[in-house]
Amino acid sequence: MMSTLYQTFAGKFNQATQTVNGAQRRIGSELKFPLVNPDGTAAPFKKVQALWQYLIDAGWQPVTDRLTGKVAGAKTPGEFNDTVASCETGFCKTEFSLAHVGDLAELEKSINALRKLLRPFCEKENVFFMGYGIQPLTPPGKSLLMKKGRSSVWDKIFPSNRHISPENGDDVHLFTVNAASHVHVSVTPEEAITAVNVLNGFSGAQIALTANSNIWKGAIDPCYKCVSEKLWDWWMDDKNRIGVPEKPFQNLEDYIETVASFKPVFIMREGKPLLLSRYRTFKEYYHDKQASAVDLDDNIVSITPTFTDFDLHCTCYWYNARISHYYTVENRVNDQQPPDDLMTIPALTLGLTSLLKECQEEISANDWLLLRLARKAACKNGMDGIAGNIGLREQATKMLDLAHAGLVKRNCGEEKYLEPLYRRVRQKFCPADTAARFFKNGGIPNLVENTIL
Repeated sequence: MMSTLYQTFAGKFNQATQTVNGAQRRIGSELKFPLVNPDGTAAPFKKVQALWQYLIDAGWQPVTDRLTGKVAGAKTPGEFNDTVASCETGFCKTEFSLAHVGDLAELEKSINALRKLLRPFCEKENVFFMGYGIQPLTPPGKSLLMKKGRSSVWDKIFPSNRHISPENGDDVHLFTVNAASHVHVSVTPEEAITAVNVLNGFSGAQIALTANSNIWKGAIDPCYKCVSEKLWDWWMDDKNRIGVPEKPFQNLEDYIETVASFKPVFIMREGKPLLLSRYRTFKEYYHDKQASAVDLDDNIVSITPTFTDFDLHCTCYWYNARISHYYTVENRVNDQQPPDDLMTIPALTLGLTSLLKECQEEISANDWLLLRLARKAACKNGMDGIAGNIGLREQATKMLDLAHAGLVKRNCGEEKYLEPLYRRVRQKFCPADTAARFFKNGGIPNLVENTIL
């Protein structure tokens, strides 16, 4: 049965790759922005509802959550897929998943068009989308939760109150405030595992360059420049389900075996989540000929496992880089960036995935345990971080040079988008350093003023 699961996944991966015109590599960006009032507090839910209506009035189509029956976003078609506006865990944590395009110039056009579209909304509603990695003032908690099918399950499967008190919710509600810049890149099945290993291996170097979430709950965090990444450690007991995997993957079958060994979270039937809390692994559930789940009212429901359940399962682990259920490689490690640097993360990701052989050689020259430790060192100290013999400023420079060579190889003039990252290496700073300066020189209002989309 495990072989069947792998074969089905590999077959769907091949099918997804064949939909790309020729050998063109597609790239898409998930831009997540804190939506805040002028003083930096979380914008109220009614402002999010106003955003959906604003986009619908502009010609977008409403997206309805099947559990609640309410509008939970909006979408507009692109060449390969839709651009989708939604909220993630928190309603003040807006997300714009831009339709995939064939090069960075087209992606830049999409980002600029989005910024232009959103400005009148901000002026009308007196709110701001922040080019910043965390909502800086209102504490996280269940009061900020975006109520929809997916957000209704986490505290039941992974309960934890180490950081948020029970009266304010669960530790998963830490994710009601953070924001990030994720990138999807199309790869072939043969490239996928190398790409995942390379992007995970460079997690520390990426964080050192892009950390931008050191101010939250109204203060500068005393320990970390990248709080958003630390939230995973604070929430999740299963340390091999988050961050950098315990080991690099040998091949696609090894990857699928690892993912199928994770505890399953939930499945969807008729738009409603059903919990799989009785199973230790997804494989155990998938093999069960008398499978059952539990609905949100604690009723036991008999079900038949399907491969679609595995697609959903592939959204329920959080490596810094992973194969998405869209059969792309998703780079997830970077904080949201300052408004004029939004192209840096797509450029870095595309460059690295365009020079995989050389990137793999660089990653393989390092001990994998040290690469895992580099993630923690970067969260704390940015480019000053050190993990064994890995100095993060030096590694970030090597990574940038590889990404630059990858973009030059594409011959599209895209290497220019890396210049803000090179400037950070030269001057030895990350956006968190700049954010701290804004905060010290004018508090949260100054931070908001200087980081708005």
